[in-house]
Amino acid sequence: MQIAMNERRQTQRQNLSEPVLICPCDPECPEEVCTTLNVSPNGLYFTTTAEHYFPGMNVIVTPDFRPDEPMQREYIGDVVRLERLGDGKWGVAVRILMAHNEAVYPGT
Repeated sequence: MQIAMNERRQTQRQNLSEPVLICPCDPECPEEVCTTLNVSPNGLYFTTTAEHYFPGMNVIVTPDFRPDEPMQREYIGDVVRLERLGDGKWGVAVRILMAHNEAVYPGT
C-alpha cells in the first residue's frame, strides 16, 4: 500500500555537492566547513558529525566556500530539520532567510 505524501517544498532541489561554511550564531558552537547534498534558491541540506544543531538555530552560511576567496556571499538562515543518517552523521536542512553581507557587495 502506498501512502500519499504532500510535498511541502516550494522550489525544486538540485543535487549539488559543494563546500559550505556554516557559522552558528551561538558563539559557543564552532564553525565548520561541510558538504551540501542538495540546494535550492531558498535553502540547502548538508551533512555533519557535529551534534550542536537544533531546529530554529540561526546560522550564517557561505555557499561554495573557498578559504582563499576574500569576497564571498553570506546568508542568514535557520535550521528547519535534522535527520540522523547513521555512522555518526546528521543531515541538516537550512532555510535561507536573507543576505547577510549585501552591503559589502552592492549591486551583486
